[in-house]
Amino acid sequence: MAAVSQSFKTDLLGSIPSLRAFAVSLTQNADKADDLVQETLVKAWD
Repeated sequence: MAAVSQSFKTDLLGSIPSLRAFAVSLTQNADKADDLVQETLVKAWD
């Protein structure tokens, strides 16, 4: 696996609030939104 740059980590973490807000707007459910954000972050990380 390639090394992950610090700027990528910072940008990814910084996007979490916006991702969660969007996921809540899509799902209308906080738990499902959190799951969706987690899956998104895992895919972005890989």
